[in-house]
Amino acid sequence: NVVSVLFREDEASFLAGAVEAMVTTMEGNDKVNPEPFIGAIGGTQSPGIDVFIVGFEEGANYINPDTKVLTAYSNSFGDPAKGQELALSMYDQGADIIFQIAGGTGEGVFQAAEDTNHYAIGVDSDQDYIKPGYILTSMLKRVDVAVYDLISKLVDGTLEGGEAVVYGLAENGVALSPMTYTKDQLPSEFLETVEELKAKIISGEISVTDIREE
Repeated sequence: NVVSVLFREDEASFLAGAVEAMVTTMEGNDKVNPEPFIGAIGGTQSPGIDVFIVGFEEGANYINPDTKVLTAYSNSFGDPAKGQELALSMYDQGADIIFQIAGGTGEGVFQAAEDTNHYAIGVDSDQDYIKPGYILTSMLKRVDVAVYDLISKLVDGTLEGGEAVVYGLAENGVALSPMTYTKDQLPSEFLETVEELKAKIISGEISVTDIREE
């Protein structure tokens, strides 16, 4: 009578990487430089974190194969000081947008983005409000959608125990945030490209790597 839920974080991370790759060389934006140079900071090196990073890199390289992605691990999900230190190092090396996949450690990444006038990307929930204008977008894991869907199946008698249910872009189980504080800073064609990529992933035209299946 147990049902497990899995999310395709790699799919929404692909979209996050695509957004970063477009914005990192954007002209007329003082938060980025002309170089295709971005970063990702994970809490630990593990399949559960690397699934984000691999999808993120694939999305960035889909847009621009020359995009350089720095990666680092804080080995902690509750150390903002470490997150800030790692992010400042990446910004110093030329990265101008950093995806944080490190829980509370990511608070330090956000602070570093504000301190250096660059961008960060949030994770799991809509974190854009934490540093308005400095968090480009957030990669959402829609637990609310999954819970509602499973409860609905339980109510109508279609929930089957012993199965694992996967929620990806097609099921609205993962997504990017609405970019409430940054959307107006981006050209409309960037946002249109994200929607096109989303449709291609859902249709199967683009296959994103889920390293947990390897």
